[in-house]
Amino acid sequence: MTRRMVRSFVACLTVAAGFAGIPQVQADPGMPPLPAQDPFYAQPDSLRGMGMGQVVDSRPIALTGVSAQAPLSAWQVKYVSQDTKGKPWTTMATVIKPSVPNPQAKLVSFQPWIDALDTRCNPSYQLRAGVPYQASTGMIAENGNLATFLDHGYTVVVPDYLGPENQFAAGYVEGRATLDGIRAAENFAPAGLNGNATPVGLFGYSGGARGTEFAAELAADYAPELKIVGSAAGGLPTDMGRSAEVMNGGPFGGINFSASYGIARAYPELNIPAYFNDPGLLPALSGMCQTQILGSYPFVPMQSKTVNGVWPLGDPQVQAVLDTLKAGHYGTPNAPLYLFMAEHDEIAVTEGTDALVDEYHRRGVDVTYVKYPGTEHVIAESVGSPAAITWVVDHLNAAN
Repeated sequence: MTRRMVRSFVACLTVAAGFAGIPQVQADPGMPPLPAQDPFYAQPDSLRGMGMGQVVDSRPIALTGVSAQAPLSAWQVKYVSQDTKGKPWTTMATVIKPSVPNPQAKLVSFQPWIDALDTRCNPSYQLRAGVPYQASTGMIAENGNLATFLDHGYTVVVPDYLGPENQFAAGYVEGRATLDGIRAAENFAPAGLNGNATPVGLFGYSGGARGTEFAAELAADYAPELKIVGSAAGGLPTDMGRSAEVMNGGPFGGINFSASYGIARAYPELNIPAYFNDPGLLPALSGMCQTQILGSYPFVPMQSKTVNGVWPLGDPQVQAVLDTLKAGHYGTPNAPLYLFMAEHDEIAVTEGTDALVDEYHRRGVDVTYVKYPGTEHVIAESVGSPAAITWVVDHLNAAN
């Protein structure tokens, strides 16, 4: 492990250790109720006749920890989407509107990284709960980027793109929920947008890059009516199977456990939980957000918690599913794409993005690709996000 990686890992562990006492079952007194205890999050009795992205319910909310310069109005919207296999359900998005909006109504779909199985780790809850809850997820690190888009006057939609079951690492749900969140925001009257004539930019890093990039791939077939003008994704894990091999037994190895159970939720027929020999593993993971997972399972190989030390993702049936979930397999982006990576990414695996960019060039995709020398996954977000945000802003400003 390089010194750079050690510094990044120590930072993650510091955050996780500092907030290890965050309640896992119920919120603190005075905090918003956890999603699992909040009737607003409940699935409707029926979704018959409802379209993807249709808003089922909404409520105004107060945001905590978003450092935008101007006052903000915000709402939670419950909207119709679907899981990885196409089963309809509802999930949440947070729609945020600056008090001084851009004269031409424009929308940013902002996907923070979640990488966890607990619904309290999703942005709809994190944006209300604030610190210390945001410190257990990527939200505390993402608020600066979110505020930058708001300071440009854009309305922003932040979807719970893993869905109500947090099917982490199951790519179709990540992309579809992102696109349906855009539909929901465009058809939500208080957002003041122009329906599907609204120019839309997308942004996400790491786990959020998956929702962003997969949405860009799916858009032409799944949501062709959307006016997407550009998508920027950084630290993109193009292949979770390959990422798992690289992370296994390393500082970020805890992600493998949450990803395995996320895939299991989307594909129960694979029976992935049967590979693990610790009955307490899933309950523990289901009560943690990402930094807590990292702090709880550093340098723990998956084989140390499996029956006979097997590699669960090596099962031919599991591998066949993972192959269908690789970036580039969902479709071809029909709008400009900006990708940025660390030179040596120990989570997302830079070589996978190299290959994806080459493939996109062969398909004729307008793709800009930037690699940052001397960086790894954590550092590359702070180094690369400003230029990526500027790219999205330029494409939105050029759109009519």
